[in-house]
Amino acid sequence: MIDLFEDFHPETPFTDRVLCVLGTFRQSPRALQQRLRDMGADYKPSTRLSRNVHYLLLGQDPPQDQMDYLQTLAFNGYHPRVIRQDELDDILAGHYTPYLVPREIQKDLRLTAAHYEQLHVDYTQGLNPLYTRELYVAPDTQTPQRRLYQMLGDRGIYANPRIDDTTDVLLISETTLQNLRQGNLDPVAQYIEQTYNASRAQAYRYVMTTEPELLAFLEG
Repeated sequence: MIDLFEDFHPETPFTDRVLCVLGTFRQSPRALQQRLRDMGADYKPSTRLSRNVHYLLLGQDPPQDQMDYLQTLAFNGYHPRVIRQDELDDILAGHYTPYLVPREIQKDLRLTAAHYEQLHVDYTQGLNPLYTRELYVAPDTQTPQRRLYQMLGDRGIYANPRIDDTTDVLLISETTLQNLRQGNLDPVAQYIEQTYNASRAQAYRYVMTTEPELLAFLEG
């Protein structure tokens, strides 16, 4: 009699999930690879970090370039679940529930001051770095809107009270920046997060500037 359940494996956290393994574990590479595949994982030893990875199994001495790229993924809103040796042992022992992640990967940008520090307008170039670019103007800026929009138009800069597919630069208040540096999100920062997460963009590209910086440039 044929056992219809002979090849049945219950769903595990790794079932149909893409795995990337970095570094060494107590298990040998061959044994670990076989065990992961037995658990239904989409895993190849050559798999590198990408926005399509569900789990990062992080062992000892991982390659530094991949660890740097993990930060890049987080900057763009992608956060593979990091599993270390003790958690891996727990999963292999059959404790699945705490480690389940959705099959569909979604962007989840967590806006921080690093987004401003890494992508902010450089006004030292001597030319107009905002010429012909579209600028989102946050609602809590202090300059009277009519005056600000006129100043921007005089410099060939397009202003918009919303973020859309054509937005290049985000004008935020100094208060929003200080909140980001303190790890807090005000309504403007939340709007930036939500708009990016709902978009089809795969990389965070918005250059940022604060109102005092912009005014110093426009009035200089």
